[in-house]
Amino acid sequence: MKKRFYLMTLAFFAIAAMSAIVSCTPHNTGEDGDRVPLPSPEVSVREAGETSFSIVWSPVAGAESYNYSCDWTGYRTENTADTLLSFSGLVPDSTYRVRVSAVPASDAVMFKESPAEEVSVYLESNGSDPEPDPDPEGDMFTIEMYDDPSSMEVIYTITPEDPQMLFYRDCFTDVQWSEMGGNSEDVWANALQGYMDFFGSSWLNMVAETGFVESFFDYVYDEHTYILVAGIDSLGNRITSVVDTVFYSGPVPPSDITFDVEARDVGISSAVVWVYPSNDDTYSMLLVESVSLKDYSEADIEDLISISYGDYINDGHVYSGEMNMTYREGQLEPDTEYTVLVFGWNTALSTDVTTYSFRTEKASGSSDLTFEWEMEILGPTQIHVVVTPSDPASQYMVVPMPDYDYEEFGSDINAYVEYVTMGMITPYEYARMFAHTGTTDRVFNDWDDGIYPGSSYMFFAVGLDLDNESETVSFYEPQFYGEMVTTPTE
Repeated sequence: MKKRFYLMTLAFFAIAAMSAIVSCTPHNTGEDGDRVPLPSPEVSVREAGETSFSIVWSPVAGAESYNYSCDWTGYRTENTADTLLSFSGLVPDSTYRVRVSAVPASDAVMFKESPAEEVSVYLESNGSDPEPDPDPEGDMFTIEMYDDPSSMEVIYTITPEDPQMLFYRDCFTDVQWSEMGGNSEDVWANALQGYMDFFGSSWLNMVAETGFVESFFDYVYDEHTYILVAGIDSLGNRITSVVDTVFYSGPVPPSDITFDVEARDVGISSAVVWVYPSNDDTYSMLLVESVSLKDYSEADIEDLISISYGDYINDGHVYSGEMNMTYREGQLEPDTEYTVLVFGWNTALSTDVTTYSFRTEKASGSSDLTFEWEMEILGPTQIHVVVTPSDPASQYMVVPMPDYDYEEFGSDINAYVEYVTMGMITPYEYARMFAHTGTTDRVFNDWDDGIYPGSSYMFFAVGLDLDNESETVSFYEPQFYGEMVTTPTE
């Protein structure tokens, strides 16, 4: 199946990636009207050390939650239902600022979000921590972290006050934090519930712990990692408050790398992309259909890269020095504009994104296309098919039509396509998914093609012409293999 996005040679996650872009700017789609702002929280510093501090405020009447933002994250808005926030992994002899505002319920008709209250904290090195305010429950866990910048790894320990108490602990990235609730209690609870759903009755043995724990996590630049821990009973009920701490890895070291990009040997469905960097700093690249970026701002593209493809890039797709990426025949769509995205990368974006566009050639017309066939049944769910078109520059698709569909539709390709797409996608979209050029040499199987034991299929190949401007397709007369192909029952 052909895809509209290409991560080098991988493309499956394109549509999900495009929908996964998250705006970090809160917005209100309603009208404020005569709503009055809630009172601002009265924020105070609860405790401050050399590399950490916490702030606290009294609950605001009418507030369902609280928005907060920090100057060291670019004042990115986060949300919490708690009235206590703790921050760690900070730099001594530095000033940090946090803004907090009270947020009413989403259906509130009388109130709107309060003005933000800002608190400033100076972390003095070698100073003694002030005595914390009394806490009737007290923290049941102590979390300590040890950063190893050379390996970009943090070792952390959790020490429970009661070494016999069951507890669940875990770490969460920024994306996970946002997707799972955006506050300590919700994220912790949703994560534990996910494990309980996944492991079923054995969840307790898989996730519950007791006593002193030492673990670690890897990190990338410009990312927070949230460590959460709370006591549980044998049924998974939380029996203590959620103790949390946050590690921030710091901004990405700046890079002055720039790029020259060139596409060579551009064919109907192939090309070779060359990248010439200005220095040996690390970088990465992606290839996308230009139409997919039509309404994207530069910030949207950066979000797409960081949020949707960050893990992929860090998993072995980082380069240094001159390189070329070859997209072989059949990997690209004919008569389609593509955009190369090239950018500095040091576990995260380190430069602006350089773009370069090129267009593949048009396919030949397919009205007179003929085919040669080779067929081999490999087993109950596998059929090896080789189809050679008379013109390798023309587009066509190969379809295994079940015998009962052949009896109903025969050679009426347009009716058959309408039937199999069920109105969910257009015939043009269907053709773009399956059309290709050159020789087809592949094994049709149960997972991708619906090949099942003891079943019969009439294979056909059909030439087609795609008009990418009008997004229409013309199918020509299907050419059948000549006889029904039946798989063995076992």
